[in-house]
Amino acid sequence: MSSPRSDPLDVRRTLRFLTALRRNNERAWFHAHRADWDAHVRHAFEDLVTMLMLASAQADPRLRHADPRACLFRLANDTRFHTGKAPYKTWLSAWLSPGEKNGAYAGYYLHLSPGASHFSAGIYVPTKPALHALRATFAGDPAATRRFDRLLAGKTIRPYLPLETAPLRVMPRGFSKEHPRAALLRSRNLLIGREIADRELLERGAFATFRDAIRITAPFVRWIDERAATAEE
Repeated sequence: MSSPRSDPLDVRRTLRFLTALRRNNERAWFHAHRADWDAHVRHAFEDLVTMLMLASAQADPRLRHADPRACLFRLANDTRFHTGKAPYKTWLSAWLSPGEKNGAYAGYYLHLSPGASHFSAGIYVPTKPALHALRATFAGDPAATRRFDRLLAGKTIRPYLPLETAPLRVMPRGFSKEHPRAALLRSRNLLIGREIADRELLERGAFATFRDAIRITAPFVRWIDERAATAEE
């Protein structure tokens, strides 16, 4: 277990900055505090993501081939077509996957925000071929589906349940409404995750907290990738 002292991100300072940004979400305030953002938050979060990917490569070898900086979501909002939208997000976030921040690839989502931090793992917006391959697995591969069940029945993964599927209201074409796996066949994504309290981040550090979350959920993510990635080849 790493100590918060060795964490690349100063959680307390980061939460304080994001809280202040939430109260003063305007460009003038941000530019006045740009030095603090660059020196103590932005680069530290980049270092955190880099360290997480290196530390998690054994659990998920795909992370060895991704660019950490390309996994980061920008703090600035695109306000060109949204009048009245706040100029900045008030959280830090990243999607760790071989497709970088493209949620069509199975991966891990980090979200750090005062009082609202969370972690997710799985696939968020799979392509049509990938989604069809996953549904076909649930419909016609009992052995693979039983392995999926065993992964979600594991003791360590319980805090990350329930499974989120954003289901369709109707059964997709080509699949039976009477299938015993009907709920999974209607899925549009496959995600698990949990909320993370500020206290946990302050006590354990962001690195240890998110590192352990990735290692616990990696078998679930790899199961998804084994089916979804094959469909894209």
